[in-house]
Amino acid sequence: MKIENHTLILGETLLPLPHLATPATVDVWTVPTDYRADGYFVAVTPAGRPPEIPACAMADTEYLGQLALAPDDDALLDAARQAALARINAACSAALAALAASYPDGEVTSWAQQVREAEALAHDAGADTPLLSAIAGARGLTVAVLAERVQAKAAAYALASGALIGRRQAAEDRIAAAGTLDQVQEVTW
Repeated sequence: MKIENHTLILGETLLPLPHLATPATVDVWTVPTDYRADGYFVAVTPAGRPPEIPACAMADTEYLGQLALAPDDDALLDAARQAALARINAACSAALAALAASYPDGEVTSWAQQVREAEALAHDAGADTPLLSAIAGARGLTVAVLAERVQAKAAAYALASGALIGRRQAAEDRIAAAGTLDQVQEVTW
């Protein structure tokens, strides 16, 4: 009984094992063929998890032993990529949230309508602008002045958020291209 290339070798029987990102143990029993057609029960237990045992009558089994299953390099790299991407995404989300942090949520949700009304007003001086008209009236501004401010802030937000989004996407590209764990770890926000 041995493991080679994530395959359990039991005499002439070859059983593929999972490619895990963590170390595991492989416990093997012979079992009745009406329970498992090949006559083997193989339990792969990642470190820190409770082991499995056959669900058939234990008197009908024979425990053959336990082997160590090393983490798979590709699985380790994939797990590191996923963790790095989650870390980068969280940092980007926090940076994007900081751009709007000084505004109440209700105002932020109105930005798209404010921009639509400002753009409509830029194309047609008689455009209907219910939201901008209400805001301008409460602030003592003309709708035209408010529309210019909305467009300027929208352009500034697009520039700032675009830079952050581009930075996140560039980090995602570097993570995907990383061929080693060290290269993945080098990708930071």
